[in-house]
Amino acid sequence: MKKGNKMLTTTILMGIIALILTIYSYVKGTYITGLNNAFKTMLSILPILILAFIIIGMLHSLDMANNVKAILENQTGIKGISIATLGGMLTPGGPFVALPLAAILLKSGAGIGHVVAYTTAWSTWEIMRTPFELSFLGWKYVLVKWSCIFILPIISGLTAQLLFSWIKF
Repeated sequence: MKKGNKMLTTTILMGIIALILTIYSYVKGTYITGLNNAFKTMLSILPILILAFIIIGMLHSLDMANNVKAILENQTGIKGISIATLGGMLTPGGPFVALPLAAILLKSGAGIGHVVAYTTAWSTWEIMRTPFELSFLGWKYVLVKWSCIFILPIISGLTAQLLFSWIKF
């Protein structure tokens, strides 16, 4: 399935869900509150989205293929997977930043294990979340969590490289 088709399918599915929820909230009499909440959320996220789209556009224009291949191709093994893991941990923002960046890495020649390590680290190690976890959940929770997830990106990356490096993207 081409990228445009995946985005169209996702957009149609989201539209159907939004329509169903809007009709349901209309019947319940809460649709005005729902639309106000949606508008407030849109206003708070819009600046992040605009900046994320600029970052992705600039990364596309830089043609990173040669640099990515040198650092993150399959032959770089654990060293490249560790670099991808660190990159995932340090990537700010939500999925509108991290996932297009992962797609750029994949298209630029990064190994599947490296991209899996990057996205796994981004979703589990997100360093910007740690201060909030410390303040709300305490240091014991953070210690337990990090003890459990510390090697996940490396294991995920090595597993993906071992089992799926034959797939061309």
